[in-house]
Amino acid sequence: MKSLSSRMTKKTKPESGKKRAPANRAPRRMFALSYIPIAHHVYYTGYSFRTRVAIDGKTHSWNTSDKKKAIEYRDFLLLTRE
Repeated sequence: MKSLSSRMTKKTKPESGKKRAPANRAPRRMFALSYIPIAHHVYYTGYSFRTRVAIDGKTHSWNTSDKKKAIEYRDFLLLTRE
């Protein structure tokens, strides 16, 4: 039986000028090019729901994976705006 140290592989440096590909990395998500409107002030980005409400010139924005929470947050912001 081989010893543990002989079974371990050595890390080698890539040759100069060549870059090593990242190992076991998840692919990057692309940003949404456009939002899909769900309701007033609530949009779907393809991955999550985004709520955007402007109050006194300041935009409040929040992302969540739950549509119901996004609408509840929108309603809360609209009530505080008035």
